[in-house]
Amino acid sequence: MSATIRTTSQPATLSEAVVAALDARFQQRRQQVPVLAQRAKAQGVEEIRSAEDVVGLLFPHTTYKSYPETIVSKGRWKQLNRWLDSVSTYRVDVGVDGVEDLDGWIARLEEHGHLVSSSSGTSGKASFLNKTMADRTATGQNLLDSLTWLGMPPAREWHIVPVGPDSGISSAAYIRDVFLENYRRPDALPLPESKPVTDHHKYMARLGAMRRAIADGTASPGEVAAFEAEGAARQAAVEERLEFLAEQVIAHKDENIFFNSMFPMLYRLNEILRDKGVKPGDLTGANGLQVAGGLKGMTLPPDYRERIFELLNIDPGRFLHYYAMQEVNLRSPKCLAGRYHVPEGLLLFVLDKNGETLEPLSDSQVEGRAAFFDFSVDGRWGGTISGDRIRADFGTCPCGRAGTTVFEDITRYKDLPDGDKITCAGTMDAYVRGFIDN
Repeated sequence: MSATIRTTSQPATLSEAVVAALDARFQQRRQQVPVLAQRAKAQGVEEIRSAEDVVGLLFPHTTYKSYPETIVSKGRWKQLNRWLDSVSTYRVDVGVDGVEDLDGWIARLEEHGHLVSSSSGTSGKASFLNKTMADRTATGQNLLDSLTWLGMPPAREWHIVPVGPDSGISSAAYIRDVFLENYRRPDALPLPESKPVTDHHKYMARLGAMRRAIADGTASPGEVAAFEAEGAARQAAVEERLEFLAEQVIAHKDENIFFNSMFPMLYRLNEILRDKGVKPGDLTGANGLQVAGGLKGMTLPPDYRERIFELLNIDPGRFLHYYAMQEVNLRSPKCLAGRYHVPEGLLLFVLDKNGETLEPLSDSQVEGRAAFFDFSVDGRWGGTISGDRIRADFGTCPCGRAGTTVFEDITRYKDLPDGDKITCAGTMDAYVRGFIDN
């Protein structure tokens, strides 16, 4: 894995070199990120001398969705610029004349080097994170490093099947192109034509709003029918793409194919192949798979992975599955022992459920809220508190590799009875609102 900062010890006993690197980054970023400067002043932190100093400076993941929703709904793009500026390394001094919607705002900022990353917002409010080309390059290199770590270094000898449709999101297109440029063979199977997508965020915002309206009973029958018709048209386009890819897979069934997908979409491709008569053993290539994300709220059979692996002939040693989040650039790939390995350059902290203090180790292991400091982050402060409850090991993995690992049983705090409550979240939101108001 690539990076310069080695972090294989429990954060409470960080080496002098790591503490010095953290402090150097802090001294730089407190001059650049307004909310970090305010947080450090409130916490009384002038320098980082220990892991405890870092904990008080980590940003809750909710910080990146702390803007008032009316800013977006009413198209107040200058205010949204000020909000983003408050949590950014580089000033968001971009004209927004002529911007009509969220997609237009993101496109305008991208023209000026602010590569805004956004969550889908399907289940609520979207997050916006300011990233730079350095962030994007770090993420792309980490993908190659992760595949190499797994035993599949770049080699242009694969047919590539990117199962999901083009969302129009430039960061996704960049990662797709990194993968294609480093792994796709010159005579690879053709890919379906992609129509330009320029309304992804507008559609996702409407989807979230419609779901809320249906839930609270304020959506009219006509509105529901119109939205369902649009959704059906989009799903039909997805089905057409999957049908095309299924035919290509069958035509190259004895050659090595690398699938790139999320599990729900891959499972649907699996169903289409079976409907076309493909049986386990028919695909004989030494096929690979890269998967991002979970099930996105979808319900699949308990043995969905086994069905996919069996039909597509995916050996576990050719399967890249990783733990990641948009707040950090670096993925943690899973080994054959079933643990996610935190890469060099990414520092893991395990906090209490409120995100206030480090949890103590017990026989090198600890359970609590995951938090990270990513040394590769350029466009923002690199420290974040996640919404995930994890179990981590700061010893040696059963696979034989030393270093920090995370067990695969990861749970979202929002899905637990007490919900996702980070003590400092409200305070951080207040800092940000102050910058908007000013």
